[in-house]
Amino acid sequence: MTTTRKRITTPQQIKSLEEANTALAEIGRLEMKLEVIDGKASERIGKIKEKAAEDGEAARNRIKELDSALALYAEYNKLELFRDKKTLALSYGYIGFRLSTKVITKKTTLELLKKLFPGKGVRIKEEIDKDELKSWEDSQLTQIDAAKVEQDTFFYEVNREEVNKDLLKAE
Repeated sequence: MTTTRKRITTPQQIKSLEEANTALAEIGRLEMKLEVIDGKASERIGKIKEKAAEDGEAARNRIKELDSALALYAEYNKLELFRDKKTLALSYGYIGFRLSTKVITKKTTLELLKKLFPGKGVRIKEEIDKDELKSWEDSQLTQIDAAKVEQDTFFYEVNREEVNKDLLKAE
């Protein structure tokens, strides 16, 4: 634990080194008391988070199941459902596909970038800047053993307002 100097804004006056030493001792005791209080609080918070994770496990697993089922349904019926549009509005939300672009690289891409395009396409911590490479021409990406791959990525969005209306009706 590091200590820092603190500016005092209290009407209490310290008139001697002995009083200063006593004040420091009191502060130390109070800080230790706060550490115990904070430690107990952290322990309780940890237990609450653990219980919440346990209590919510079934719901999280069900969401994963439904997520997968929605994605499979949409993918299987993609040509029929998404022929003219990328998003389908339903009563309780939306399902659809979003076109996304990602750059695929090889182990050699970083060294080739540094050699062929010094100062470009590489982040300071020497990782490939795939965001920049998205804007590069395919011929440039080929030189550095990289390529762009476009894919439709499934998404869904819950319309909470409609879900809440149903919940209110059920009550």
